Amino acid sequence: MVVQRGFPIPVELSSDRVRTMPDGEVFHTITNGVRNMPSYRKQIPEADRWAIVTWVRVLGRSQHGSIEDVPAEKRNSIEPEGAAQ
Repeated sequence: MVVQRGFPIPVELSSDRVRTMPDGEVFHTITNGVRNMPSYRKQIPEADRWAIVTWVRVLGRSQHGSIEDVPAEKRNSIEPEGAAQ
């Protein structure tokens, strides 16, 4: 919807570009903004900005996980995607 109103396409937070950014660069972007993104320095406390960096990492990992990320003893409990519950 925002793109239809003239804003650029939002950055995909699980993209390789974001996943390879250093944590400090993600924090700096949240703090100071970049291009059309405003600064959130005054609205979001520093500790919360670091928590957002951690959440961005969680999102990236969740979209690019593999079976090797699951402890061996838990692998048998994973149901295939789309399995009936």
